[in-house]
Amino acid sequence: MSSIEKTQPLKPWTQNHLKRYNALYNYIVNTKKIKYDINNFIDGRENEILNLILNNTSWSDATKEAYLFMAARYLFNTDNLYHTIYSDAAYKIKMNIEEEAGKNELDEKEIENFRSYEYLMNIISIFKTPLTKTEHYKQLILKLLILQPPLRTSFYTSAIVCKSKNDNDDINNFVCINRRGSITGHYIINKDKATNYKLYNLNKRLSFIELTPEAAAAVSESLLIYPRKLLFEKDEKNITQSTLLNWIRDITQTKKINIDMIRAAYITYYHDNNKKFNDRDKLSKLMRHSEQTASKNYRKVINNENIRTPEEELRKELILKNNRINELELQILTYTPPEKNGQYKKQRKDILYNLNTKGREPREITLKKYNIVYDDNTNTYI
Repeated sequence: MSSIEKTQPLKPWTQNHLKRYNALYNYIVNTKKIKYDINNFIDGRENEILNLILNNTSWSDATKEAYLFMAARYLFNTDNLYHTIYSDAAYKIKMNIEEEAGKNELDEKEIENFRSYEYLMNIISIFKTPLTKTEHYKQLILKLLILQPPLRTSFYTSAIVCKSKNDNDDINNFVCINRRGSITGHYIINKDKATNYKLYNLNKRLSFIELTPEAAAAVSESLLIYPRKLLFEKDEKNITQSTLLNWIRDITQTKKINIDMIRAAYITYYHDNNKKFNDRDKLSKLMRHSEQTASKNYRKVINNENIRTPEEELRKELILKNNRINELELQILTYTPPEKNGQYKKQRKDILYNLNTKGREPREITLKKYNIVYDDNTNTYI
């Protein structure tokens, strides 16, 4: 940042400010294909960058607000009077976001991509054993978002596997599974958005979240199939948030769904079935926000006519896909390479002998593999 003598004390410039500053710089440089000086790229381009932020149709209002407040802080600390213009623009967007949030209604993006709790449960209900490790991970993350009150993205991309609370280092996030007796498990959260909130900072017990039996079983089974040090990993390293997001969108067949939408679906379902404040307050602590935040920002008033993909349609679509997968698996299983034709013919002859002479019970998969059918006229397999 520019070092200009200030007439007022500097305001704090945090790592979050710096991260947004660098992100905005990279976006502008990549968009304009011009190499600006990263130390002062805003100076002298105040109107240009303001319009670029406000008119960017690919950014959400929350993203625009964050960039505007960051630029306002930068301009204030460099004694640039444009800081008031940026602050006013950011505040206007902030008020609009809060007004819209207060309506508890789905916006256009959510109408297109919102999926109800029931919809997501339907997906889980027809899961089949996945063929690859990646597909296994996709199933696991959806289970942890639906069978357990869902946390924010950062937990799932950072959690380390542990065996007991004694492994807690008060720094990292953990998921612990205990297989003594019935399977139990819990999350340990040492670092997330809520860590510095007064409620969670003062009450460390809220950092330990017990898993539901279903979620604990899902994690336990996953770790037995794919032993590892991290809850989700690629090449023994943490996965990125974009990777996790892509998994969720693929497994739900929804192009722009995100974890916030799934958190909203969970809260909406829970509130519809739990009217007491104490129950809702308990859920908010498991999801690490306030009950007021849950009701205002996550609880959604849903007009079913606006949800474009009904649950039954999804269920039918997934069943059809699974049936197709079964067919392909059967084709792979029954495929016989040409070089094995001699052996194939001998095996077919032996099977016919066992079926027709010794009265063996046929297996459906064997009949398909060797193209054997029952002839009603001769009462034999041919």
